[in-house]
Amino acid sequence: MLNSVRVFFQGEFNRNVVTLMTGTGLAQLIPLAVTPILSRLYPPEQFGVLALFVSVVSSLSALATGRYEFAIMLPRKDVDATNIAAMSITINLIVSVALFAVACIFGKSISNALGNESMSIWLYVVPLAVFLNGIYANLKYWSNRHKLYFLMAHRQVLQSGGTSAVQLGLGLLRVGAGGLVTGSVAGQALATGMMAGMVRRHCPHFWRGIDRRKMLALAKRYRSCPQYLVPAHTLGAVSVQLPTIFINAAFGLAASGFFMLAERVIGMPLSLISGSIGDVFRQEINDAFLAGNRCREIFISTLKKLVAVATPPFVVLLFFAPSLFSLVFGEKWRVAGEYARLMCPMFYLRFISNPLSLVAIIAQKNRFEFWWQVGMLLFLMIVAATHYLIRLDVKMYIAGFVIIYSVFDLANLFASYKFACDGDLRKPVSRAP
Repeated sequence: MLNSVRVFFQGEFNRNVVTLMTGTGLAQLIPLAVTPILSRLYPPEQFGVLALFVSVVSSLSALATGRYEFAIMLPRKDVDATNIAAMSITINLIVSVALFAVACIFGKSISNALGNESMSIWLYVVPLAVFLNGIYANLKYWSNRHKLYFLMAHRQVLQSGGTSAVQLGLGLLRVGAGGLVTGSVAGQALATGMMAGMVRRHCPHFWRGIDRRKMLALAKRYRSCPQYLVPAHTLGAVSVQLPTIFINAAFGLAASGFFMLAERVIGMPLSLISGSIGDVFRQEINDAFLAGNRCREIFISTLKKLVAVATPPFVVLLFFAPSLFSLVFGEKWRVAGEYARLMCPMFYLRFISNPLSLVAIIAQKNRFEFWWQVGMLLFLMIVAATHYLIRLDVKMYIAGFVIIYSVFDLANLFASYKFACDGDLRKPVSRAP
């Protein structure tokens, strides 16, 4: 274990990871510091509204860009990457406008279907949040391609700080769940605007070379992104958000709020750390695939780092999560700690498998990604349907979907390892400017 930690800080890969993790660490100190205050300003029901809003935005964001941002890393020429980004942002704008029209026409019906009439006003904000997510996704992959990790780290800190400041300020004014939702959108807007400005300064020729015919040609070349990744990631977003939506519908806003806090406190910091490693891994494994070597070596090295980082905190949470939640957030939030303990195996495997699963996209195994998501969503729906047959309580339901997530994450991990091994057999391809 000590050797793994020591190795973690050696080499360019690890220095880049540390750059992102430093930003991630600073970004997480802010919400972790204010969450005990927020948990006293906002009751569980209002956290439930935020959970539902985030679920809707996350599910729709998978559609908004055609998932062409994932292709930004793949071309040899930077001009091709620029045209892919421009095409993705254009699609994002069109989809966001269409979503606003849908919200205006069907807003009340959608909020009733979600089982929460208080969501109706926030459905008008969903298109803006989706648009901001799409812009950021393209800027992130562009920065990732050019190893601008300091931009990505700064963005995390600004978003975290902006979100926490607005949520805290509005919470003190007692504006209700709107404070949580407004803070979430405001933080994303601040961070996206900052990153756009910094990308423009560091890459002043970003928009030069955009050509409509080239955009159309690249859209055809990477058509597997909308063909497989849009449905796959839409299903994936629904799979991730289904528990939140179902818990809200079946067990009420209070249970949804407890679940939201468990995910916020445990899932968010770990996913950002895991994502920092994944961002660097994506760039390294992409270069390895172009060269046709070291794919397996990079995969195994990253796997060891992820296990070394993840194991200690999850062991602590497995034994002490309820007591920690009660101590930090107040006794009324002990239930959230109990939920967090149940979800420990899922968070642990997700922390490890999510960064490494990027191999499938680099290897353009998009069909596998689609069928993996289909299978997982199908089994999650079976667990949800079981509730209506034998009336599961909320903890039994959480345990059921944790088992499904864990099994599928393990399968994804083994498949990703195979794709990495296959990458060493590829013919080398040089990247042109």
